Amino acid sequence: MFYTNVDENSSDDNNSQNVSVKLYETEWKYLFNITNTDELRITAIKAKLRTSRFRSLCWRLLLEILPPDSTKWLTTIEKYRSLYEQIKSTHYNDPHTQDSGPDDPLSQDEDSIWKQYFKDIELKKIIEQDVVRTSPGVEFFGTEKIRKIMIDVLFCYSREHPDLSYRQGMHEVLAPLLFVLHCDHQALLHVLEQSSSDISDLIKKILDPAFLEADAYSLFNIIMEIMKDYYNVNDFIVSAPKPTENVKTSSTYNSEVVQKLFKIRDTMLTKHDPELYGHLLDLDISFTTFGVRWLRLLFGGEFSSMDLLVLWDAIFAISPQDFALVNHIFVAMLVLIRIQLLKSDNTDCLKHLMRYPHVDVMTVIEYALHMFDPKMYVLPSIINSLKHDKSDNLKSNIIDHQPERPTKLISYSPRPTRNSADDLLELCRIKLLQYHSILNPVVPIQNKEARQALTGMLELCGMLNSRPGIIEMGKDVVRSTTTPIETLLTPETPDGGPLLPPPASAITMKVFRKTENSTDLQIQGAPIKNPLKQMKR
Repeated sequence: MFYTNVDENSSDDNNSQNVSVKLYETEWKYLFNITNTDELRITAIKAKLRTSRFRSLCWRLLLEILPPDSTKWLTTIEKYRSLYEQIKSTHYNDPHTQDSGPDDPLSQDEDSIWKQYFKDIELKKIIEQDVVRTSPGVEFFGTEKIRKIMIDVLFCYSREHPDLSYRQGMHEVLAPLLFVLHCDHQALLHVLEQSSSDISDLIKKILDPAFLEADAYSLFNIIMEIMKDYYNVNDFIVSAPKPTENVKTSSTYNSEVVQKLFKIRDTMLTKHDPELYGHLLDLDISFTTFGVRWLRLLFGGEFSSMDLLVLWDAIFAISPQDFALVNHIFVAMLVLIRIQLLKSDNTDCLKHLMRYPHVDVMTVIEYALHMFDPKMYVLPSIINSLKHDKSDNLKSNIIDHQPERPTKLISYSPRPTRNSADDLLELCRIKLLQYHSILNPVVPIQNKEARQALTGMLELCGMLNSRPGIIEMGKDVVRSTTTPIETLLTPETPDGGPLLPPPASAITMKVFRKTENSTDLQIQGAPIKNPLKQMKR
């Protein structure tokens, strides 16, 4: 990220450890000596925090939780930690351990300690129901320690804000904050294992893992202060009025989040893509159907974990007071899948919007920045291509083949019948995608020729695509990288052999998700015997 004067080419283990410590110190000194956050904001919107070991600290600076003056950081952080301990001690009252006087468990008095105690138990149960479903494929969120921290943070926030309390979706906002803090703590512990004497006490105190819960609360509280209007809405919105309808008759329509969605649709989308606006209006696509979730989770359900953090980097950097960039990101996401939407009916449009396809997060950010400030940020060249070229190849290039890092690719094909030429083409396509994902974040948007070359790489990927379908398997997200098809992966044979061919009849197979380190018997819903072997050919 900020490393320029450190030699990373040494093969000696001790020197390699020293390099790692020096890299850590270099980034820390950059942040500690920063005089204002403008340079940090530029770094954030260019996705250069992707590999930072101090991302949680950067977020606190960008969100203005911490002052630019680094000498005040520890004092400020300790103040927030102390405040959280006070909040927690205030709301965690157990009448079993204190004298409640004439109060009793059956009391219905509003000031009854027992009545509040039972209400708190019910609130925690509601929170826990959501917490246990957080990122089920990620081991970090499955531990009892992290689940308890999430419940405690969300409970304290709910008790501190009784007008809003807890609403479904808040746990999805908290989860990335905990993950980023945890990663920073682990980075510190790793460096301390190599050279504890070279790391300042200030770093150890600021990134003390013992305060994971308190630090997560301070971040969550600030973010929710900006996002709280997204949650002040009836959960049972069924439709949205058209621009010509009078919205004053419904209290639901007067909620902030719904009004924001109307503004995005009727003011912003109609300006930047009138054709798409008209199409969605003609199909009577209700923005509340998908938009409330997009906003409430801050797009958490639409991007992979790593891409989401990059998106949040930009949001916190550009508009920390009101998250104004969110509206532009919303429009950018619609425009980037315009070709799919324009070719779809009502049902298919909603499928695309409810299960947003994989797109390049940097293209989303670049286009959102251009709409936010056209004079400062150039229009990504691909946007013009999207609006003038409606071919399936272009759709495939932009939407379907933008993995951050191609991880594990599994073919749909019934049997491995691909020849060497196909393998070579596929290898070339994957390598081009890898090169694009590396170059795209670092090539400046002002360099038009280089940006056009990157676009050309994507076009080549589309032409090199020789497979009928590929699934990209990430650590915690599974997204189709081509146009969805009905036939899914067939289950493996019990002895771990190759994939069996699909049955002759057109049967949609179920995909049984398996968590890391689980056995076949632990796959929830999986058949004990292979159903394909029981079928009559």
